[in-house]
Amino acid sequence: MTTLYGVVDIGGTKTLIGIATENEIIETIYLKTSDLKSPEMLIDTLVEEFDKLISQSNYKDEVLKSVGISVPGPLNREEGIIHFTGNLNWSNFPIIEYLQKKMNQIPVIIDDDANAAGIGEAVYGAGRSYKNQIYVTISTGIGGAIVIDGQIYRGSRDLAGEIGHMTVVPDGPPCSCGNFGCLEALASGTAITQKGQQILIQEQSKILSKIVGQKTLTAEMIFEAVRQGDKACYSIIQQVCRYLGIGLANLVQIFNPETIILGGGIMNQSSLLIPKIETEMNNHLFKVQRGHVNIELASLNGQSGLWGALHLAKNHIASKERE
Repeated sequence: MTTLYGVVDIGGTKTLIGIATENEIIETIYLKTSDLKSPEMLIDTLVEEFDKLISQSNYKDEVLKSVGISVPGPLNREEGIIHFTGNLNWSNFPIIEYLQKKMNQIPVIIDDDANAAGIGEAVYGAGRSYKNQIYVTISTGIGGAIVIDGQIYRGSRDLAGEIGHMTVVPDGPPCSCGNFGCLEALASGTAITQKGQQILIQEQSKILSKIVGQKTLTAEMIFEAVRQGDKACYSIIQQVCRYLGIGLANLVQIFNPETIILGGGIMNQSSLLIPKIETEMNNHLFKVQRGHVNIELASLNGQSGLWGALHLAKNHIASKERE
């Protein structure tokens, strides 16, 4: 008999649903998160897709033992409530209660998406060789997870790891959190796009203007302009790497990790970014620390959150069996 787990990663633009054995995600499906018009629709979709995935697998006679879900925060893990999701406009949704009603009360475990991705990389990905590490995701926003002795560090109110909201430039640009000068406001995909928009308005880049044309500007377009030799766009990326390097140096000074793992969509440009980030980070460290903290790229091919969801589902069952 094979133990099967349901795994889900709910993102701002896409939702990934899968089934897994103890050490392998065997079937997955991608959905547009925007197509999930309500949280109730999400629940119905999960039940339907789990059934489909099992039926097309080699485990047609098995049932799910538990479900792990990576969700955008903030949330109450213990009560299973998603307090708020900016992209989805959900508010105080009891996701565990709703899903358990549809799935015969099997265990359902949720965690913040950055924590799930962080523990996914720590257990199954780039962080497997390290006990103490920090995961940073750089995408639309910036999030993170702190792993100490192989466990997520959560802090006194379950709010540790808000890496994107450390202040890097006092009186800097406004952040979505209400603060000013946060790392997220300076170095996220959104920040890169905003800086690129200013270049377009000021007509400082013919290359970027040509790339954008009548389309909506994206961070990828700015990177493409850099590859084509655009100096204004290169200046944006240099500045972003400086802020990221400072942010990572702050984390190293506080936590002294063995490695920092970088993930998220912006890290598709890792060959350009990581050397610059690492140089800037080392410029802000004690000499004795330089060269002793690895910066590595997340290795789970965009599925860090899904593997983290598997860890949630497995660990819950294992802890219950030990009780």
